[in-house]
Amino acid sequence: MTPDRRDHHRIKPKNIQANVHSLHPSEAETSLNGEILDISRTGIRIKLSKPLGKSVNHNLKITMTLPESGTPCIVHGTLKHQHSDTEYGLHYTDHVDGSVDDMLFECVKLSDSTLLIKSL
Repeated sequence: MTPDRRDHHRIKPKNIQANVHSLHPSEAETSLNGEILDISRTGIRIKLSKPLGKSVNHNLKITMTLPESGTPCIVHGTLKHQHSDTEYGLHYTDHVDGSVDDMLFECVKLSDSTLLIKSL
C-alpha cells in the first residue's frame, strides 16, 4: 500500500446525503441522489444512486445539508475521477455557497479525546 501523498486531509463524514445536478444549461434537468464519501479542502467524492449518464456535462452542482447545523451547502465542481460506475471525485470550482471550512468542521468525526466547545 502506498502512502497517501495528498496535500489536503480527507474527512469521511457519515450519512450526509446530497443531490447532484448538471450545470450545463442545454441539458435536460438531471438530478441524482447520493452520499458524500469524503471531503477535503479541494474536492469531494460522492457515491450516486445510479451512474451519471453519458450526456451529463462534467460541471456539476452538489447540494447537501450540513450534519450538525442543518445549514444547506452548495458546491460546484468538475468531474476529475470516476472510481466506479457510481463513485465520482470532483474538484471545487470557483462557486461555493457557504464556507468550505464550515463544511469541513461539521464533517470532522471527533475522537473521544477531543473536547468541542460551541458558543451560540
